[in-house]
Amino acid sequence: MPTPRQSPAARFAALSPEEQAIWLDPAEAEFCQHGFQRASMNRILAHAGQSKGRSYHYFADKAALYRATLLRAFARVEGLDDTPVLQAQDAQEFWARAVGLAAALAAALQRDAALDALLRGLFDDKAAQNAMAEPLEQLRARVAAMIVAGQYKGAVRRDLPLPLLCEVTLGLARILDRWFADAAPSMPPEHAADLSQRAFGLLIAPLLPPDPA
Repeated sequence: MPTPRQSPAARFAALSPEEQAIWLDPAEAEFCQHGFQRASMNRILAHAGQSKGRSYHYFADKAALYRATLLRAFARVEGLDDTPVLQAQDAQEFWARAVGLAAALAAALQRDAALDALLRGLFDDKAAQNAMAEPLEQLRARVAAMIVAGQYKGAVRRDLPLPLLCEVTLGLARILDRWFADAAPSMPPEHAADLSQRAFGLLIAPLLPPDPA
């Protein structure tokens, strides 16, 4: 009985990290500099020393290479496990763990200029968002799960629709990331880290339960 053919993504996933880097290192540099729409597959292939025919063995199109590039960049970030937030026992613990999760992401963006550039390109480019539609939907699902967990602990308001709370959270996160991407490079690292933690209050304020009064 014939075995099913592997998809390009499965073939690429089977490569070693060193073999994947041959493709992803030049792709990351290209997407950081030019964004998704203006990035050139020809330039990426030239720097990778690979042919266009060979690229189709691993990537269906430029969007697939973009997804692989961003997913590798996110995999470099440590401390992004949302399980502790979901397992918090009360509202105070929920927000303490959520602050820790946000701080881990902010620190990663300050350390990793390529990840920060890729993330800003994703936020600003509709075509890039379409290329990352499935991972972004997974992110929305994770944000929704954390909001629901916070509601059960009394940490998050229940008087607004869950999809609205998710979009507000993601929208404010994009605004904060853009602002810090522009402002943080001119700040001392310790000041930027302190400011990012305090700015997290802007992100959680719309989620807090309304004052009963």
